[in-house]
Amino acid sequence: MDNNKKQAKDVEIVAEVGINHGGNIDTARKLVDVAVHAGCDAVKFQTYWNIPEFKYLNFSKCEWYRLFLYCELQGIEWFSTPFDIDAVRFLDELGMERWKLPSNKIVLHNPDMMRAIKGARSRKQTIISTGISSFGDIEDYLLYFIDQPVVLLHCVSKYPTPINEMNLTRIGQLQKRFNVPVGLSDHSTSVFIVPVDAVAMGAVMIEKHITLDRDAIGPDHLANLDPRQLGRMVVNIRALE
Repeated sequence: MDNNKKQAKDVEIVAEVGINHGGNIDTARKLVDVAVHAGCDAVKFQTYWNIPEFKYLNFSKCEWYRLFLYCELQGIEWFSTPFDIDAVRFLDELGMERWKLPSNKIVLHNPDMMRAIKGARSRKQTIISTGISSFGDIEDYLLYFIDQPVVLLHCVSKYPTPINEMNLTRIGQLQKRFNVPVGLSDHSTSVFIVPVDAVAMGAVMIEKHITLDRDAIGPDHLANLDPRQLGRMVVNIRALE
């Protein structure tokens, strides 16, 4: 199937764990279980290797190996966003096939990281979140990664994002302007209106941040879905399909 003509039945649902494991491997596995139980297609993490302020959120190489093996044993795809070159090299060693670039343009403004990701032997698809990116930024990304399939994710970089600020018409604008598959990285807490409307507008991927407890201490829990909400969202999307 042409990657630019995916039908609604091909919508992928990605559960973004991010940093909500708090550096605890058991919590990370519980979040994988949540994604599996909800019926998500993939689970995504964030890997920091040489960023001191996030060191406590990273795992050892052995722990990462065990976590990704756990995902595979549970039958769910895994991938992780790297935030430094050593993380890129490590994830490439593990054979990660899908590479998600963050919204903050940390990669776009770091030529060494751009080259490292482009040179990753395992890379078969690049997923680019467009939060805070101009059309010019997106064009630069697409030109750089022109050799492999790319998915753009419409994203509003506000945590949480009010429903009336989601600007879902951007999905069609990105599709028309760049002629590549477009999905949504959703920072709202909507379990119906936003993700279902995004799919109806042609989104091929829905990425949603998840947590075990929205009241937990930390910077990234309030804008996330808890296990029950995630399950309801997946049911809503599959019902639309």
